[in-house]
Amino acid sequence: MFIVVADKKTPLEAESFCKELADRTAVRIEYFSVKRQEEYLSRFPALKEHIQWNCIQRRNVGTLYAYEEGCEVIVTIDDDNFRIDDNYLGAHGVGEETEVDVVSSSTSWINICRMLKELKGREFYHRGFPLEKKHAHETWTAARKKIRPVVNAGLWLGDPDIDAMTRLHYMADPIEATEFIYRNRYLVPAKGTWTTFNSQNTALAREVIPAYFLSPKAGRYDDIWAGYIIKKIADHKNDSIRFGKPIVKQERNPHNYWRDLDAERQGHALTLRFVEALASINLAGTDYHACYGEVVEQLPAILFARTDIRDDERAFLDGYFTGMRIWHDVFKTL
Repeated sequence: MFIVVADKKTPLEAESFCKELADRTAVRIEYFSVKRQEEYLSRFPALKEHIQWNCIQRRNVGTLYAYEEGCEVIVTIDDDNFRIDDNYLGAHGVGEETEVDVVSSSTSWINICRMLKELKGREFYHRGFPLEKKHAHETWTAARKKIRPVVNAGLWLGDPDIDAMTRLHYMADPIEATEFIYRNRYLVPAKGTWTTFNSQNTALAREVIPAYFLSPKAGRYDDIWAGYIIKKIADHKNDSIRFGKPIVKQERNPHNYWRDLDAERQGHALTLRFVEALASINLAGTDYHACYGEVVEQLPAILFARTDIRDDERAFLDGYFTGMRIWHDVFKTL
């Protein structure tokens, strides 16, 4: 099944295109028009009010519907990403035990973009990687182990997912990923080793969806902070986040990088503190929904007890935590 989540800016002909494509291929395509989303979310009034229009967080509608339909693997992909690997869906498998390189780092952080070659050999980092941890000398230690991935984060050639600050720095000579060079094709950060993943070419096991909310209050850190939360819970449950294939080519939609910078500013400044707070939480839950509830309960108190949280940052976090509570409550009803 393919789910297309429209927005108020989506061309009207997209709906008829999807219907024609479904008729021609006999593949199930669920098109969520504005009207259909309004009707669908009427069962979840708090969520309906919280998610804005004309933002990428409409994607939550698709993941929620896929969960309700019983989908065991849910793949999210941006509309400016184009497949390179023939077996795109097969490479995105999650939920079954597999043997991969499990990597730990001397800094407890891994720059996953080292799996890619840049056109001029320049170092670059995934959007959402803390500024404070960039350009530290990472010594990797890898071991082949059997793991169970609950997330598979496919990487990207062309225009990679880097932060707006980096894009502005290289405005005259943009960063370009030209090759996927990791010989073993997949990599897993070890337990307690942090990195970030996005939602642009990503497979999620059904069980993690109750803990995976893309918040409209987090700016361009919606998928980033959601990913850190999943990593925290996965570590607790001895599950894994896997990086590598399938590779896509991103031909990025037009962006105003100054506007992107504004949308990243608060999240970027808070991320290391956010992860430090996450790391200190003691989880006891046996599933992702229960663990998410524990994060919702404990994370605000830990962050707000810090003396280095400004009033504007507190307001930003308050909005984020409101959305987390709403998402947790939605899954209490399912």
